[in-house]
Amino acid sequence: MKGYSIAIIGGYPPPIGGISVHVERLIRKLDSKSMDYILYNTSKNKIKTDYNIYNVSNLKLWLIKYFFCCRDKIIHCQEKNWYLVFILCLIKKIHKSKLVLTLHSFRENIEKFGSLKKLCFYYSIKNVDCFIAVGESEKNKLVTYGCKENKISVIPAYINPEYKETDDKLIPDCVWNFMKKNDFNIVANAFKISFYKNQDLYGIDMCIKLCFRLKKYFKNKNIGFIFCLPDIGDYQYYSKLKNKINELKIDNQFLMINEKLPLYPILQKSHIFLRPTNTDGDAVSIREALNYKVPAIASDVVIRPKGAILFKTRDMEDFYNKTVDVIENYNLYSEKLKNIKIEDNSEKLLNIYKKLSNL
Repeated sequence: MKGYSIAIIGGYPPPIGGISVHVERLIRKLDSKSMDYILYNTSKNKIKTDYNIYNVSNLKLWLIKYFFCCRDKIIHCQEKNWYLVFILCLIKKIHKSKLVLTLHSFRENIEKFGSLKKLCFYYSIKNVDCFIAVGESEKNKLVTYGCKENKISVIPAYINPEYKETDDKLIPDCVWNFMKKNDFNIVANAFKISFYKNQDLYGIDMCIKLCFRLKKYFKNKNIGFIFCLPDIGDYQYYSKLKNKINELKIDNQFLMINEKLPLYPILQKSHIFLRPTNTDGDAVSIREALNYKVPAIASDVVIRPKGAILFKTRDMEDFYNKTVDVIENYNLYSEKLKNIKIEDNSEKLLNIYKKLSNL
């Protein structure tokens, strides 16, 4: 097994989600800097690219091989799997590597872990060389469980997309035609249908209700909703959502896209971005919207980037009122975003690599 300066362990799109998009943009940045790296792709979808990617078809078998043959100087794990991280801690000790772990979210209650998983967690806390927390809440939780604060760097996951005309061409004509016929386009997205505390995690149900209410309120505006859902996940709930759209007679206003497409070309041409999640990390999509000067309305479930418009989590009235206010005062909200600067965080990650290995 050849050794690399940097080894990244994580999923590469498809599927398209915040973490896989982050990984894709990070390795493109490494490639542009001619840095010596490899990505061990843990995604179920195996791909061929021009980048240094090794598709891991069987994680357990690969880990056994990696345990004995690792030659990489820095191991950067993007997967929050405490069994995996525990084994990587052993590997880095044996082969004198440095281990970095990015926490894109941290919702678990460690006290509810079984004995073995709890042991893996606390061992990892002590032996990971550097934690990257995407927000202060993830950092604070690490500290609560005994992690040394000087081992944690707070770095949001957002990295600027590398614009390519080919990405525009990936968007089906039906999406562009749908957007052209509308006076106002509102975009939201989800990795796949998920639930948290028995509620729709991404708030797809709230978006459908919002679309119906906006249609009734703005009788002279044609408002269109584009919801990007590359992986359905729960087909029974998806069918229920589709039935609700038909029942409310908003099928001409609410477009659900079930294709694995890049979000940013659609976002660039939209008017509002919504993030009505009931739990979250530091959402890459919010920072992307703000970077394109698109007003972003998000739940207050975590600390959001400066410039985001917050509503009370799962509060339909507040969600509706904030959206109406943005539509009615759109120029004012757009003007406020002109002075908002969204940082590309790739250089901060590169600096951590350099610090750990003197690259």
